[in-house]
Amino acid sequence: MEFDKLISVSGYGSLFKIVSKTNFGLIAESLEDGKRMPVYQSYNVSTLSDISIYTNDGEVSLKEVFLKIYEKEAGAECATAKGKDADIKAYFEAIQPDYDKEKVYTSDIKKLLKWYNQLIKGNHLDPEELKKKDEETKEEGEDSSTNSQGDKKVAEDGGEKKTAPKKEKTETVKKKTVTAKTNKTAPAVKNAPVKKVQTVRKSGGS
Repeated sequence: MEFDKLISVSGYGSLFKIVSKTNFGLIAESLEDGKRMPVYQSYNVSTLSDISIYTNDGEVSLKEVFLKIYEKEAGAECATAKGKDADIKAYFEAIQPDYDKEKVYTSDIKKLLKWYNQLIKGNHLDPEELKKKDEETKEEGEDSSTNSQGDKKVAEDGGEKKTAPKKEKTETVKKKTVTAKTNKTAPAVKNAPVKKVQTVRKSGGS
């Protein structure tokens, strides 16, 4: 299945596949239990193809990380997904040694490994498709030499062209707007009024 048809919905641990589009947003089906749910326009949604992981030198696509896990596990599920935090961090460091340890939390890695297992279990992960798309992305990056209005800037360093890091995101994963997504600022939570404590007066002695 194409990654742009798989989505992550903030607040839900499972991945979802888009079933249909509606006037209010989307109908999505969970890869975990097969249940369908409406995804309203107010939900924070990102396609799997646009999620990336922070590294010390920039970012790496989630597709590339999944491919590395697939090759390490020989196409099987990752048992480490349910391991201890220390084991999970050590496992991911072996997969992606340069991941940014300050920005990528253990909870992010757990979610990533859980997603990988869901894709393997549902037979949604095609390594050949990942390799092909990854190569196409690299070719597009090499062909890009725009240095003016685009988001990508090319810097000359020792005769080699390097793509400057993308704009920093507010989360570990990069999110791209989908049909169901409308950015809305959550209302500020007001502090409850402070109750006044009554002072008990002692009556004079008699």
